[in-house]
Formats: sequence, structure tokens, C-alpha cells
Amino acid sequence: MAPSPAPARESMREKRLSAPHHGITLGDIWYALFRHKWKIAGCTCLGMLATTAFYFTWTPIYQSEAKLLIRYVQDTKAITPGIDSGVKSPDRGGENIINSELEILTSLDLARQVAELVGPEKILAPFGGGKNVDLAAEVIKKHMFVEVPRRSSVVRVAMTHPDHTLVQPILIQIVDNYFRKHIEIHRAVGIMDDFLSHRTDDLRNRLAQTEEDLRKARTNAGIINLED
Repeated sequence: MAPSPAPARESMREKRLSAPHHGITLGDIWYALFRHKWKIAGCTCLGMLATTAFYFTWTPIYQSEAKLLIRYVQDTKAITPGIDSGVKSPDRGGENIINSELEILTSLDLARQVAELVGPEKILAPFGGGKNVDLAAEVIKKHMFVEVPRRSSVVRVAMTHPDHTLVQPILIQIVDNYFRKHIEIHRAVGIMDDFLSHRTDDLRNRLAQTEEDLRKARTNAGIINLED
């Protein structure tokens, strides 16, 4: 009597189940790609569309940088020269002097002067256009970055703008107008004091000359005592 083939099939199935698994094959990869081909094609198209839109809508930002060394601040407040020179160094005054200079540098008044000199229509062109000086000044303040490293007297000023032809001229005007306002604030009183000092010396000389003329006239007239 011939043996039944059923036990032989069961033994072969057990061998296949107990055989070691060798990982994902190339056929499995091709099967997964074919099964999800529409998802892959859709994601690829979306990525290409997003890249194209970003390329045509993204505006590059250009930056120009300057560094200002504040060695000392001179406040001329004395009418008589030499009494109070008002020279203050950041080493003595600490952060208060630097902070005062930063307030001048980042003031809206200075930004407005720069906007008028450069041209508000040029500054606002990448931001919707217009000729409003105040809006141009706000753009300058928003895109200007000022920082002072710790324990340093150097002020770093950076200006960013989408137009590469404007970023450096704007920064140059910021620095130039900062120096002008610095002189106006710290030395305007000194300039007026110099004027007053010269005027006082002139009046003193004229008074001395008048007294000398009176003395000569009295001597020539032979008058010893004016009351007599």
C-alpha cells in the first residue's frame, strides 16, 4: 500500500515557513512603486509646482553693513572755553553713552531725513510703491539692525533691502546723517557759546576803547573831577 502524500506536503510547508527571511527584494520594491504610482506622481507634481512658484515669487534680500567706533562723546556746554570740555568716554560713562548714541542712530527723525534724501518712491517700490516719506522711514527703521557687542565701543549697523542698488546708498546716508545729528545734539550749545564768547569779547574791547577815549578827552580838557 502506497504512503499518503499529505504528510509530505505538511513537512514542505513547515520548511518554507521556517526558512530564514532575507529582507526586501527588488521585486518587492517594484511592486510597492507600481502599487503607489499615482501617489508618487502626485507628490512629484506638487513638489515641482511649489518649487516653480517659490522661484518666481521669492525676492532676494540684500544687506550692507558698517561699523562705527565711538571713542568718546564731547558735549560743549561751557560759555568760557576750557572750564568744562564735556568729553566723555564710553569706558567712563558705561552703557548710557552708547545707548544715547543708539537712540540717535535709530530715531525716526533720522530715518525720515534718509528717506527724503534717497527718495521714498525708490525705497517703497518693492513694497507696493508710493511716495509717502513716513512709510519710507518706517521701512528703513524696520530693515535696519543695530547692535553693540558686549564690553565694546563699536556699533554694528546693517541695512537690508530687496533692491541691491539701494541698500548701500541708504546705509551711507544713515551714517552721514547720524554724524550730523550727533554734532547738532552734542555741540550745538558749544557753537552758540562760541558765538556768545566772541560777542562778549567784542563788546568788552569796545567798552575798553570807549573808556580810553573818555580818559583822553578829560585829560585834554584839563578836567580832574567830572563833578567839579
